[in-house]
Amino acid sequence: MIGPVFARALLAAAVILAAAPAADAQAPLTANLTSSVLGEGRAYTVHLPDGYARDTQRRYPVVYVLDGPPLDAHTAQGARPLAAAGQAPGLIVVGIPNMQRSGRARDFLPPFLSFARRDGSPFTGGADRFLRFLREELVPRIERDYRTMRPRLLVGHSLGAIFVSYSVGAAPSVFDARFAHSPAIWRDEDAIADDLARSLASARGLGGFFYLSVGEKEGGGLGDGYAKLHTVLRTHAAAAGLRWRADVTPGAVHETNVARSTPSALRAYFAGLAPPKR
Repeated sequence: MIGPVFARALLAAAVILAAAPAADAQAPLTANLTSSVLGEGRAYTVHLPDGYARDTQRRYPVVYVLDGPPLDAHTAQGARPLAAAGQAPGLIVVGIPNMQRSGRARDFLPPFLSFARRDGSPFTGGADRFLRFLREELVPRIERDYRTMRPRLLVGHSLGAIFVSYSVGAAPSVFDARFAHSPAIWRDEDAIADDLARSLASARGLGGFFYLSVGEKEGGGLGDGYAKLHTVLRTHAAAAGLRWRADVTPGAVHETNVARSTPSALRAYFAGLAPPKR
């Protein structure tokens, strides 16, 4: 017979275990990195896949998400059920918060875009420096601190989708798959589309994957940008060896397109890959 003291101890332990979060339901981790490339501190958030703490030998692909939060959470939430269903591996998702006001445009717009701001001051895009920050500082930090493996993925939305497109030619080997959601290129659509076309036209054996999406209910400018980039991909991707897909996301508006299109994007990419050797 179990004594009353022992019974109370068992009950207390059961209550504690019931109240404790599951091992897989780990909250995202937030850290900071002092960037010598950008000359400023940058925060980043890491979402670990289910099972990361249990299997200490397993390595995972990494998805770098611009404008995270909140888009990193949308990406992590979209990836989990695919991993559980065996349609994609577990993924480490790294969210990179944007810099408010002009900092976001500075980071995401290519250096070939220059114009006068509303106050008349000059502006030139600094995506080349932000790309160096990713390649030389953030990616090495993540690969030092976590169990990572290729492929390496990049997700951008709106202005971030411009950066994703720019990175194809500026740093083709840094990322294996790129996801450009709702590209906000209407102001400079010819310059951005032409840059991607030149990058693909001059590439051979580029490899990798490019996913393009726009919400069904997004406005005309975003739809026009999607159409421009869709034409470039249809015309040049095959000769460059780039696998690609373009989707209009049913029912999505600008704010919901990433969350709704992420499962389709990840399924499309991983369906074309051989399973990793374990």
